[in-house]
Amino acid sequence: MSTYGEKKKAWASEWAKIRKEYLSGKLMDVLVLPVDGGTSVRWECPACGETGTPVASEKLALTAGRGHMNVHVTPEDIQKLEDMKVLRMPPELLSPFQRRRRDELEAPDQ
Repeated sequence: MSTYGEKKKAWASEWAKIRKEYLSGKLMDVLVLPVDGGTSVRWECPACGETGTPVASEKLALTAGRGHMNVHVTPEDIQKLEDMKVLRMPPELLSPFQRRRRDELEAPDQ
């Protein structure tokens, strides 16, 4: 039997995959560009033009840029993701608020 912490960690990993799959194609890919004569790279957002600070690793720049892209998720997609989360999360990990939301979503239409 796994502990609460193990279940929470497993769920976080599963949720990251579900979220990534849902948002795939809904957000533009971040650009990673060389700077400082090619000794560093930084991310650039094609949607708003914001840029990150120069870093040595392309992987770090890509991760940071993908984090920024979350500001471009629509309110409708945020709600859809939250609904998916409470419906798929293991019941023992739900907060009281999430449990109420799940119950509302699962209730038959009146």
